[in-house]
Amino acid sequence: MKKIIILLFMPFIMYGQTNFNLGLIGSYEWPATEGSDIWGWVDGNGNEYALVGLNDGFSCVNLLAPSNPVEEFYISDINSTWRDIKTWGNYAYITTEADAGLLIVDMTDMTGGTYWHVSSFVHPTNGSSVEFTAAHNLYIDENGICYIFGASSNTGSSPSDGAIFLDVAANATAPAYLGEWEDQYIHDGMARGDTMYAGCIYTGELYVVDVSNKSNPTTLGTHLTPNAFTHNAWVSDDGNFVFTTDEQSDAYLAAYDITTINNIQEVDRIQSNPGELSIPHNTHVDGNFLITSYYRDGTTVHDITYPHNMIQVAYYDSYSGAGNGFDGCWGTYPFLPSGLIISSEINSSANQSAKLMIYERGFAQACYLEGNVTDALTGNALTGASVKILNTTLANSSSSNLLGDYVSGTANAAIYDIVFSKPGYLTDTLSASLTNGVITILDAALQPLVSFIANGMVIDIVGNGIANANVVIYNNDFTFTMTTDANGNFSINTMYEGNYEVIAGQWGYITSCDNEYIDGSSSITITLEEGYYDDFTFDFSWTVNGGASAGMWERGLSEGTSSQGQDFNPDGDVNNDCMDFAYVTGLNAGGQTGSNDVDDANTVLTSPIFDLSSNQSRYLSYYSWFSNGGGGWGGGSPADDSLTISISNGSTTVVLETMTVNSPDMGQWNSRSFDLGQHITLTSTMQLIIETADWDALGGHWVEGGFDKFEITNAITTINDQELTINQGKLIKIVDVLGRSVNPTVKTPLFYIYDDRTVEKRIIIE
Repeated sequence: MKKIIILLFMPFIMYGQTNFNLGLIGSYEWPATEGSDIWGWVDGNGNEYALVGLNDGFSCVNLLAPSNPVEEFYISDINSTWRDIKTWGNYAYITTEADAGLLIVDMTDMTGGTYWHVSSFVHPTNGSSVEFTAAHNLYIDENGICYIFGASSNTGSSPSDGAIFLDVAANATAPAYLGEWEDQYIHDGMARGDTMYAGCIYTGELYVVDVSNKSNPTTLGTHLTPNAFTHNAWVSDDGNFVFTTDEQSDAYLAAYDITTINNIQEVDRIQSNPGELSIPHNTHVDGNFLITSYYRDGTTVHDITYPHNMIQVAYYDSYSGAGNGFDGCWGTYPFLPSGLIISSEINSSANQSAKLMIYERGFAQACYLEGNVTDALTGNALTGASVKILNTTLANSSSSNLLGDYVSGTANAAIYDIVFSKPGYLTDTLSASLTNGVITILDAALQPLVSFIANGMVIDIVGNGIANANVVIYNNDFTFTMTTDANGNFSINTMYEGNYEVIAGQWGYITSCDNEYIDGSSSITITLEEGYYDDFTFDFSWTVNGGASAGMWERGLSEGTSSQGQDFNPDGDVNNDCMDFAYVTGLNAGGQTGSNDVDDANTVLTSPIFDLSSNQSRYLSYYSWFSNGGGGWGGGSPADDSLTISISNGSTTVVLETMTVNSPDMGQWNSRSFDLGQHITLTSTMQLIIETADWDALGGHWVEGGFDKFEITNAITTINDQELTINQGKLIKIVDVLGRSVNPTVKTPLFYIYDDRTVEKRIIIE
């Protein structure tokens, strides 16, 4: 056979940046480095500057022409991921977690030639002193008190990793040490007057501290933040509310009433992009607005006129990717007199360079919506009723509280349809004209639905009832989970008319999933074909063992993690199966790469026994995932782990697949298919075994695995998008004898173009 040479061209996809009520008017880029935090400064003539932290130093950028910013000077410094800047008078103060001390820059010298690295600070009256060479962050209040957060020293001394208080007002280039607060590690914070507001990230709490006596500060109140990983905090202009971020995947911005400081109350929480796993970083209060940097969601703006009803009114998504990850926007600064908002990008440009983004405001106060939801028959308040404003640019939904009251709103004025719904009630849609800066009152009364008893049955293809079959019937409002009786029957005592997803399964059968409209006259009959299939909608008793201290195989919803462009834990299961469950090595509830990966030993996932003893061809298909990296810390070895998938017939075990750090398809779901008769003798006691491990005792590798959509068939199965794997080769195209792309269901000789070879294979469709 003459080999056909096929040239394949992958489309180049440009991801457009999206924005709403926030316009990009200029940018400045630093090649071959990454960005960190940002601050602003204004000279005596009113000229505005962006002060930007970079991995390899500090930059000052002139914003006189914001569409064409110009770098005034750059100061090289020890390389560090973290660099934070604040100003007092004509001086900029920069901390870093490298051992560079406190960098103090004279901003009146626009050559960048006048600066000091200071690491030792002495009390002006009692002679006590402190030394630190590294710190995570800093803040300077209106009185010229500099708060150093998360300090450490390379001399072995133990400065406070809470807050160190320095006086920069008295001596800008030789600040005096005034005292410190040592109760907790502070990641970031701010102060106003005699009060410090601290994000204590490792306790997951907001701390409010009285610092009127710098030598003896006292804690006034604390409050756990929604995701218990408190990154930063900022107080409202009137001092009555504090706003926080949690540096976690899918975390919240939260608002707290601190008018009674020993009884802090959370009054609202909001996500910029719910369900997309993005991570908030730094937030700042700018009058009635909250300006926040999200790593992969860019710069966001929320109206906080009413802190119990935070409403997003603008955003600029500057990063081409989405989801969990520490890329994109690091910080934002909204306090320039011109009204410009400036943000620092870690690596948002095409060549992964640091970038300054300059935005102009297009947002105004939000349109506020409030009201009450009741039962139309009884007049009783309805708790948990959903309220959704339709046709808004930003996702907008809320729910009623115990009294039936709700608050909501949207960014721009218009006439909107508002949908009110609650399980067990007829959905109602009302119209309202919403105006910027105005509270509109809209009440709703919902009509209760009539319930009925629903009966059903799960049967095989000849009509016999299947005992102990798993059944789940659900929609957005209700979920019913049950197991069939000895005759295959099930019953739901209280059900409401509507469209439902209906799923049933049992080991030894092919899971069925369908959508049905169910009412009081419906008879629900689900037919299952014999076979072996598991997309892990149900628990069919796969077993997990091994000695790993973390990252054992778990069945559930996977939360994606990534680092430097490499995906580690999968962000969800494979497409086109019944539900969203898969087996993964730790569900990564924290959303941090390596936070729940495989550690110290192995984890092994083993299927239930399946019978393949009948005399016919058997094809195994599944999707696997493996990602490996992060080696070399603490003297550990480079990442060299693997994931293996083996088949056992009760006496012999054969490896079907091995993935390593060098596998080209690492960090993605990969379809695999095998003709099992070509690998092992088929018996009545077959099992599949999936194993991965991290054996590195010193460095601790990042090891993540996934497994989904297991199936045994009597013929080769086609995979969506023509992704089919035979004998561990990755299929990239299917062509006929003339080299034309064809549908794999055509029953003619086809040439399967793999990454390493071209083979002929006749497809069989039953």
